[in-house]
Amino acid sequence: MKHIILLFLTSLLLVSCSSNKEIEITLRSIGETMKYDQEILEIKTGSKVTLTFINKATMQGMNHNVVILKQKTNIKKFASQALSHGPSYIPPSDKIIAKTKMTKPGETVTITFTMPNKKGYYPFVCTFPGHASSMQGTIRAI
Repeated sequence: MKHIILLFLTSLLLVSCSSNKEIEITLRSIGETMKYDQEILEIKTGSKVTLTFINKATMQGMNHNVVILKQKTNIKKFASQALSHGPSYIPPSDKIIAKTKMTKPGETVTITFTMPNKKGYYPFVCTFPGHASSMQGTIRAI
């Protein structure tokens, strides 16, 4: 009987350790620059992610968003396509995993998404015109 209980508890522990987590991440723009405060995020595959983005700019016109893309997406090409899709500057694409709305200075937005189950590197970028070359980062899915 002790062995059955021990086996059951061990199985329960293994299931709970292998289950996907729910995590919360806060990402901010850095003042009047075209940069995120974190360029590398580490997230477990399959996790339910709640991402809060805070646009810390104060200067009018420093609009920002966060677009999380599939692995190996060409950011330069994606950002170029975004130019013709204002005012959101997000083109229709099967390369998008998740996206925030375009925020104005001082705005905060929260989104929830599930990280893909494939380990690797996923780019994220601001698609406001002219920002993508410097305002980007990578999610390392582990």
